[in-house]
Amino acid sequence: MKHTLVVYASRYGYTRRYAQWIAEQLGCCAVEARQVRAEQLAACEVLVYGGGLYAGGLNGAKKILADPCALAGKELVLFTCGLADPADEPTREHIRAGLAKTLPEPVMGQAHLFFLRGGMDYARLSLVHRAMMAMLRRMLLKKPEAERTGQDKDLLATYGQSVDFVEPETARPLVELVQGL
Repeated sequence: MKHTLVVYASRYGYTRRYAQWIAEQLGCCAVEARQVRAEQLAACEVLVYGGGLYAGGLNGAKKILADPCALAGKELVLFTCGLADPADEPTREHIRAGLAKTLPEPVMGQAHLFFLRGGMDYARLSLVHRAMMAMLRRMLLKKPEAERTGQDKDLLATYGQSVDFVEPETARPLVELVQGL
């Protein structure tokens, strides 16, 4: 197997749990994005990057994925971790569209994408994230019920609660892809 590195950005711990499980399955290191060293990135042949989804963007991605030249010649595997159910095709399309707006085109073109479901504990949210979720909830409540997406309904149903949808085995296809590279 090629030299692999798992890098992740996790604000509330859901992405970290997936990253650690993936690294364990692959027999490699999992390193937080803010702690990864340039020589670690340069040495790997396969970079697995995971981040939480925030307002359409991938947490920490700008630091690690901003320079397509630094990623040239590497296999790039990205996984997202969010509250919405990625089994829902419109949700996956929404995530892809958000990533396409925030990541450089060469990065999107070379990346293998995986969508994993995380969780949310409203009691642990930062004040800013709590305010953003409250605004989003108000917007969704104004939307006619018939026009609400599955993602909208999931958010409204779980608002204010602690929910944890992390199932490491859902990352098995990612692990198998990396093992086959």
